[in-house]
Amino acid sequence: MTAWHTMTAVALGQGISAGEIDPVDLAEHFLERIAVEDPAHLVFIRMAEERTRAEAQAARQRQKGGLRRGPLDGVPVSWKDLVDVAGVETTMATTALKGRVPEHDAVLLSRATHAGTVFLGKTNMTEFAFSGLGINTTHGTPANACDPETPRIPGGSSSGAGVAVARGLGPIGIGSDTGGSVRIPASVNGIVGLKTTIGALSTEGVLPLSPLLDTVGPLTADTSDAAAMWSVLSGRPMADLTGCDLKGRLFIAAQDSLWTDVDPGIDRACREAVAKLEAAGARVEWHDVPELDEAMQAMIQMGGLVTTDAWSCWSELIEADPGMIYKHMLPRFQSGTKQAGHDLLRLMRRLDELSVSLHRKLAGCDAMIAPTVPATPPAIADLLDDNKAYNKANGGTLRNTTPGNLTKLCALTLPCGTDDNAMPAGLMLMQRPHQEEALLRLGKAVESALG
Repeated sequence: MTAWHTMTAVALGQGISAGEIDPVDLAEHFLERIAVEDPAHLVFIRMAEERTRAEAQAARQRQKGGLRRGPLDGVPVSWKDLVDVAGVETTMATTALKGRVPEHDAVLLSRATHAGTVFLGKTNMTEFAFSGLGINTTHGTPANACDPETPRIPGGSSSGAGVAVARGLGPIGIGSDTGGSVRIPASVNGIVGLKTTIGALSTEGVLPLSPLLDTVGPLTADTSDAAAMWSVLSGRPMADLTGCDLKGRLFIAAQDSLWTDVDPGIDRACREAVAKLEAAGARVEWHDVPELDEAMQAMIQMGGLVTTDAWSCWSELIEADPGMIYKHMLPRFQSGTKQAGHDLLRLMRRLDELSVSLHRKLAGCDAMIAPTVPATPPAIADLLDDNKAYNKANGGTLRNTTPGNLTKLCALTLPCGTDDNAMPAGLMLMQRPHQEEALLRLGKAVESALG
């Protein structure tokens, strides 16, 4: 069997362009892999095979007529189950929204379809996108792709997207990131994840967790694929990734917050990655970055921005039937009732102040770096019935990613080795808002240096 599932999305697109890969055959290849490899529908919770085949057929005709629409024309892409797909149930993987069938595609899906990508299916996620662990008791939890023996958390909330790409069930997965939900599953499954700037991509037709912080971004096999999909989603020219190197580049390692209390194996892998950056000609300076800790402390002292925002979106639904919400998640939703309006406004002003300060510092360097997830992913079974363990693991998993959301950064996570449990470690690159192309170009150079 042709090993198309081992190829990058860009390579598949090149094969289609050259007439070496038929988009229809490619779509069937992935549909068959999903049917065989995911029989319990833990990764892909809904398919629309008629649409998949029709779009693949259209891509075939465009290729034959010399009318391809871009480098990803004919390439299958999966979509997290919070992105509206016309005529396909879209529920944020929760029974609370069962039966919700949108009439129109989300703006980003429409844009990707016009660019020629082929809709592959809806991927699983944490209910309401409200956890960094990826556990879902409604549809079941897809196990992390990198441990064949112990079912570990896949990372959330874009769990299905991360596992699908890591297991070769689709070349690209589209996820969302409010506190780390693209970067976490990318990191713990050993792939690439791009957290985009708030407002850079449309969220029209994307069900919200926190409209103040929600972003959409791709999970991919490598940086080139992330750049290609970012171009499709943003409508911007693809970043030029040729000739990238690290000579003279300056990285700031956030030593006071993001590099403390890191599992020894992850710390080792990330520090080895830093040594490779330096060997490639980069300069790495270790500095305190107090804005990151202060942003998190402001949330603790003044109340949770995400919880309050989420409650404002979903309180009516939750109050109507609290029993439909996962038991470990319900208290987090309900905590959104505790923040006074004036405290929310104070918090938002404080986060704006910290963001401005941090952006000024980052203007003088190429990226701030840190481990993406500071702890190895725990076993799913250890968290299902233990609220204390669940909350501790969730907080630890989100710890390094959430400050970037609160301070309005864009970010990229790259696989950089394995920890002492042979699980992937991710190195996160962070930069000011709207620096995606520069970050992707830098990420390509880092990727090359890491080997």
